[in-house]
Amino acid sequence: MDLNAHILLEHLSQRYTVTMYGEAGTKLLLAEPELYIDNTLRFLSNHVYLATAEHLPQRPVIEKNVVLICIGENSRLSYYKEHAAVLLIKKKVDFFQVYKSLREIYGRFYLWESRLLALFLKSPTIQDLLDCSCPVLERPLLVINSSFQYVASVLTGQKRWRNDRWNLPHAKLEPEAFLTFLKQKELRMDAHGSFRMELDEGNVLCVNLFDSGDEYAGCLYIEEAGRPFVPGEEALAEHLARMIEKAAELSPGLLANERGSLKKILQNLMNELPLGPSQKLLLKASRYKTSWLCLSIHCLKQFSALPVGYLCSVMESLFPDSTFFEQNTTILGLIPAGRLSRTSPLSGEAADKLSSLAEEMELCVGISNDFPDLFMLRTYYFQAEAAIENGRLHSPGQNLYVFSDYALQEMVGNSFGGFPVEAYFPAGFRTLLEHDRNSEVSYLETLSVFLEENMSYAKAARRLFIHRSTLIERIGRISQELPFGLEDPDRRLQLQIILKALQIEANVHGR
Repeated sequence: MDLNAHILLEHLSQRYTVTMYGEAGTKLLLAEPELYIDNTLRFLSNHVYLATAEHLPQRPVIEKNVVLICIGENSRLSYYKEHAAVLLIKKKVDFFQVYKSLREIYGRFYLWESRLLALFLKSPTIQDLLDCSCPVLERPLLVINSSFQYVASVLTGQKRWRNDRWNLPHAKLEPEAFLTFLKQKELRMDAHGSFRMELDEGNVLCVNLFDSGDEYAGCLYIEEAGRPFVPGEEALAEHLARMIEKAAELSPGLLANERGSLKKILQNLMNELPLGPSQKLLLKASRYKTSWLCLSIHCLKQFSALPVGYLCSVMESLFPDSTFFEQNTTILGLIPAGRLSRTSPLSGEAADKLSSLAEEMELCVGISNDFPDLFMLRTYYFQAEAAIENGRLHSPGQNLYVFSDYALQEMVGNSFGGFPVEAYFPAGFRTLLEHDRNSEVSYLETLSVFLEENMSYAKAARRLFIHRSTLIERIGRISQELPFGLEDPDRRLQLQIILKALQIEANVHGR
């Protein structure tokens, strides 16, 4: 395996006092070092040379990315420091002992590379790959899958992860820890190549893992552990990540999500795709003696910036036996109805945590009515969607919306068949509207209260703060304008739907 000057400096410094001068590249391009031969006047690109200061020529030709490991110091080195990366061991040490040390450094990485390849002859687990890599990288290593469930980890010696939220044994990262993390940095679920996360507890080097379809499958985490990362370690991390991807490609279950099978069935239901016999059997077992609530989760900021896989995992940790997955531009959740209060889904500890999470991550959540049949999932997903639509319209500023709170608005909104409410006005109703525009007395309010009180003059008069005789007179005038009497229950229902629709419109426009 090729290395770079920074990695050579890191390992040589464990044995000698070494100082680096000049500019050094970060790519792994340097093969094993060569012993400098007297009278050589050209230093070739991407080569490592070991020499003593007194044997160096005055002004040779130095190509790009040359690394000179020099023992001793003299005035000639100023030229080399300007044209190459110089690793200077000022103290006189044994030349061949340094050469042996360099061979051991390269041998260590060659052995790591060959052992990784050898593991593939016997279908390695991800834990095998981490165990093989830890002695070389000498840092804590951790792999998680797309739901942020732990897959494998390895520490250096007896060390723990400095970041306690990543210490095993846990099934996955805790929601509270993740919320703290989100305040510091957004997860980059679509990033290819290595990147660093700067946490309060220390830096972490990350490489996302992708499947053969370039879908996010998990992440390799390498903790700094008190020793700053060396330029070039990113390439080593990426090499290990590619090996993990190859292992997962050979054995897809290595990075599998524990709820993948059920999620696939639910996604088929949502997309109206047929289910196989085994899928129907699993679905039947999952719904046995259980009522469910469907949750729809919308992000109020850019959806792609959210770590969707982990958000689903966080929700599953809040609600045991639940399932969450991405559905178009939303997240769909299915939770046992008992996890939230049957009388009020927004009460209880779980609901409080859900509200806190939604507020912290700028989400809004719609909650359906409970239902016993998972084959009705699409219907109740649309209920949850309707809860968000009506909730944001009528109660902006909240982050949790329950369908039952807006069921009447949804019924009224869907009862007109695409026609405007005006199309259902009975004869004379526009006269009542015209009256209200030109009078301080509202006939529509009077009629609405009278119908809500089941045509009780006494109760309606008390609500309107008027005398019973005044109410009788107003209702008489209203009845004269309408083409039918209020004794007909169907006509009363028609009027109540129209009045409720006008009230909803007025509330919306008033906001």
